[in-house]
Amino acid sequence: MTEGPPRILAEIRDEAGSIGAEVAAAGLPARLLGGVAFWLRCPSVRSGPFARDYADLDFAVAKPAGQRFRAILEGRGYLPDKFFNGLHGATRLYYGAPDGQWSVDIVIDELTMSHRLDLRGQLDGPGPTLSPADLLLTKLQVWEINRKDLGDAACLLADHGLAEGPGGADEISLARVTAVLGADWGFCHTAERNLGKVLELAAAEPLPGAGHDVAAQVRAVQAAIEAAPKSRSWRLRSRIGERVKWYETPEEVRH
Repeated sequence: MTEGPPRILAEIRDEAGSIGAEVAAAGLPARLLGGVAFWLRCPSVRSGPFARDYADLDFAVAKPAGQRFRAILEGRGYLPDKFFNGLHGATRLYYGAPDGQWSVDIVIDELTMSHRLDLRGQLDGPGPTLSPADLLLTKLQVWEINRKDLGDAACLLADHGLAEGPGGADEISLARVTAVLGADWGFCHTAERNLGKVLELAAAEPLPGAGHDVAAQVRAVQAAIEAAPKSRSWRLRSRIGERVKWYETPEEVRH
C-alpha cells in the first residue's frame, strides 16, 4: 500500500523535526530558526528557567528553493496566506495550519530585523536548523531584546562549544560570528550590548548542569569580537557612533 503525503503532526516540536527531515531529504537549502530551532539544538532550553511553549515555526529559505519549499508545506496541508505572500513574497512568506494550531513564517535569503543577517550560503548545513553561530546571531541582532531571546542565547552558549574556525556541526563558529560583526558596526554594537545582557541573565538565572559556563562563553565571544579585523566601513561608521541611529525598528507585519 502506497503511503500518502506526510500530514501535519499534533506536536509542534515533532512537526519541526519532520519538516526538517523532509527538507534535508529533498536537498533543499532551507533551515529552521526561531524558538523551536533552539529547542531542537539545546537541551538546556527544554527544562529549567527558559522552557516555554511555542506558537509558530520559522524557516529561512534560499530564493531558488522557494517554490520547492512551498510545495513541501502545501503537500503537508499548510495553507498559504495569498494576500500576504503576493505582497511580500520576494522576502517573506506565511503559511498556516488549517486548524490554526500554529503558523509557518519564512524569510528568503536573509533575516532583517534590527539588523540584516545575510544567510545566503548558510542554509545547507547539517541538521534541520541554522548553524549554532547563525542562531546566536539571530538573537544578538535584536535591539529591543527580551528575556525569551536572551534565554535562548544563554542556552545555546551553555550547550555548544566555541570554535576558532568554521567548527563542527555542534560548535559555535567564532569565524562566522566575527566575519558578520566585523563588517557592520551597528550590528556589532547591538550584539556587544546584548552579550552583556546575556551575562547579566546568566548570573541571575544560572543553568546548573550545562556543558559550558555561560559567563566564560560570553567573555570568549566578546574577546573574539574585539580582536577580529574590522572592515573600512565598520571603522568609518564607528566614528559616528550613537549620534546616528544604528538599528532598525521592525514594523509588526499583520497577516
